[in-house]
Amino acid sequence: MSDNPNSIFANKVTLVLAVIAVLVLGLGGYVVYGKISAGQTQQVAEEVDMPFDPEGPYAILYPRADGNALVLDIKRTGSYDQIKYELTYNSEGVDRGAQGDINTKEKKGEYEQEILFGSCSTGGKCVFDKDVENGTLTLHIKKGNTAYRMITQWHLQKPDVALGILTSGDDHLTYKIDQATTDLSLIKYVITNDLSGAPKLPDGKVVVGKVYAVNSPQAKELPKGVVTIELAEDAPIGSKIAVFNDSKNSWTEYDTNITDGKLTASVDGGGAITVLAPKK
Repeated sequence: MSDNPNSIFANKVTLVLAVIAVLVLGLGGYVVYGKISAGQTQQVAEEVDMPFDPEGPYAILYPRADGNALVLDIKRTGSYDQIKYELTYNSEGVDRGAQGDINTKEKKGEYEQEILFGSCSTGGKCVFDKDVENGTLTLHIKKGNTAYRMITQWHLQKPDVALGILTSGDDHLTYKIDQATTDLSLIKYVITNDLSGAPKLPDGKVVVGKVYAVNSPQAKELPKGVVTIELAEDAPIGSKIAVFNDSKNSWTEYDTNITDGKLTASVDGGGAITVLAPKK
């Protein structure tokens, strides 16, 4: 019995259509995959280390009164699309840390976030890390297709244990509290951290070296003391130690003694601290 020519033709047409369909689906899948891959490539931007910029974003840290947390205060953030933070530190010989996102949808110029040294369960029971003293803060900030990374050091101390002598993470700044007029045990904790930017500088002034922040809990004022800053290079003529007071929103420059690369001045309290010199 011979094959039906019409049936053979129909089978061939069906086979050709099936092959075309497979090719179209395959090509379509490739195009879709290519678009997805391209989108992912655009989304993943290589981070660039952000150098110190006196007019750029910066983060100030405050200790919580019980020493079990700190408050992260990030300033000049209005033009950034995404902010993430990483806090790393050592507790009883073990490296620990915390990370999270800052909600930037409102495009505010300043954000605050409390970060615990430990964790809390849904029932409200908290377990805190002990002997936290030194650490780093890394901010991941994205603006458009550019991603920046800012890494700074911090140092948490109890003034009564440190005998009133507070130091920065790099040991280039010391703040000696006037113990004659201060009960150190009332201050509880003080944190120092270096900044990636600075509050608005006075006209005609530039920063020499680093900008540090020296802060007690937000509800307490850091007492008067003597600040010493060690610079890597000779201080320019006219250099002075200056402190920015948030409540007054201004810098105060103090009479400064300069000896062998070290600058020393008696100051009225904490805040952002640096060396300012006349702009050339």
